[in-house]
Amino acid sequence: MDPLVQYWLSTLCNTVKGVIQAVVVRESPEAGGLFAAQLPESIHDVHEFQDIVTTVLAQKKTVFHHNVAQKREGGDPLDVVAAPLYVEKEYYGTVVLQLSSRITGRQKIAVQQVENAAIWFGALYKQRTLASKGQLVTAIELVSSCLEHENFQAAATEVLNGLALFFSCERISFGVCKGQEIVVEAVSHSGGFDRRSNLVQATSDAMGEAIEQSQTVQYPQDTAATYYTRCHKALVKESKLGFNLTVPIVVEGKIVGAILAESSSEKSFDSVKSEQFEQIVSLIGPILNVRYQNEQWLLARIHNGLKEFFAKFVGPGNVGFKLVAFSLMVALGLVSFMTVDYRVTGKARLEAKNQRAIVAPQDGYIAESNVRPGDIISDGELLATLDDKDLKLQYQKWSSQLEQLRREYREALAQHDRSQVNIIHARLSQAEAQMNLVEEQLVRNRFIAPFDGIVVSGDLSQALGAPVERGQVLLTVAPLVAYRVILMVDERDIGSIQKGQQGKLLLTSMSDDPMAFTVDSITPVSMLEDGRNYFRVEAKIAENSDMLRPGMEGIGKIVVEPRKLLWIWFHRVVDWFRLTSWSMRP
Repeated sequence: MDPLVQYWLSTLCNTVKGVIQAVVVRESPEAGGLFAAQLPESIHDVHEFQDIVTTVLAQKKTVFHHNVAQKREGGDPLDVVAAPLYVEKEYYGTVVLQLSSRITGRQKIAVQQVENAAIWFGALYKQRTLASKGQLVTAIELVSSCLEHENFQAAATEVLNGLALFFSCERISFGVCKGQEIVVEAVSHSGGFDRRSNLVQATSDAMGEAIEQSQTVQYPQDTAATYYTRCHKALVKESKLGFNLTVPIVVEGKIVGAILAESSSEKSFDSVKSEQFEQIVSLIGPILNVRYQNEQWLLARIHNGLKEFFAKFVGPGNVGFKLVAFSLMVALGLVSFMTVDYRVTGKARLEAKNQRAIVAPQDGYIAESNVRPGDIISDGELLATLDDKDLKLQYQKWSSQLEQLRREYREALAQHDRSQVNIIHARLSQAEAQMNLVEEQLVRNRFIAPFDGIVVSGDLSQALGAPVERGQVLLTVAPLVAYRVILMVDERDIGSIQKGQQGKLLLTSMSDDPMAFTVDSITPVSMLEDGRNYFRVEAKIAENSDMLRPGMEGIGKIVVEPRKLLWIWFHRVVDWFRLTSWSMRP
């Protein structure tokens, strides 16, 4: 066990409420991981934490599991939070805390406390060789105080009060860099203070003096010191305290603020005490800065991020970053003002230009089907037939009746019965008409292909023997030589579409062969699809292909006119802003 890590884990467990057990695991359990610290000390099975440690190593970030069942029988579900620990960017181990189950708000607080503790673990571990035991305990207590409070102001005041008590100071102040000035954000033994007061202004100037020189500054200064102390001297006159000491806060090689201690006597800080103060500030200063940055408004965070970016871009060093950023900016500038064809994109579907519906001529039953949707047909080919048994019986009936009437007609002529001849002649005409009608119905029971083409719809093979009604559509056929493209154009772009514009069609099944088309007509009625309004635009294909089939889908792009690439990228955003701002006007 590592005493330092054990003490750090104890402090963390005291800060986070409801800890059941906690461990710090070195390496992974599969590689024979060991405990660097544990609470309680009765834990012996490192493999109990294998799954959560493996997950942390894979994701390299804090992991939280809610209502995890304990591996020991009889245990209630609990929450588990784990975070990786780093020392100078090198992986040290993983801290795992098993907590009593809690609500969502408490879960977030626990995760934030563990993440904050992981941040200062590396700095604490690095300082172990430089700090005495008493100093180390004080530093851990101060960090614990910083983590206990939910807001920065309370945490900073508590930490500064602890520092003032440990070093017997009358006042300790914390300031952060904001542009070219230093803003005092917290003062020991003071919940609130006037930033415009002369004392606070003098404190800010003294911090700025140390930051400008990038070193610790004290007044009265040592006889061997070579730094300037004009602002520190002015602070002594303003505060009526005889000694002050300012230590800059450095984060990743950049000074982000300072902590200034004031004492009534120079004897309060000898060389040893000054060195201890510097070491503790180097530990807790970055933590206070993290807490401060986390509570900034969103706009302030964006501003700080942009400022850091431009600082890298125009400041010294970062040659590789500057080359890459400059190259991207030049490329973006050149590309943005290029003029290219503005094209309106929409979903496209292929349809036959002409289709023929084959319908049932009379009520009947399906007797035979020779084709299915997708089959290629030839002109005159038999497609399907209806059952003709009833029609054939009717034909035989009228045929026999016609023969009988002809005999009667001949007998009436032989008897010179003129009135009977006229009656029978009328009946003969009626029988012949009925026979012709039945014969025509027999012909219509056979469905013949009207041209060379393809069956688009109608699978009669699955409905043999099923009844059909007169006028019912049985098959739909289309020729293979004439197609049209149907494009669904968003209403935001329909104003740019005109008849005669050219475009390209790329079908899903023919993604390597774009086809040219010409806009033929625009339907003046919108259709709702996927929550947006679309207009139907019809176009003609320039060249047909044997591979084309009705129903194919793809993407169509209509060339409108040459425009700036920058406009093409952002015109939708500008249009949305105009519409939104206009709708919000009174």
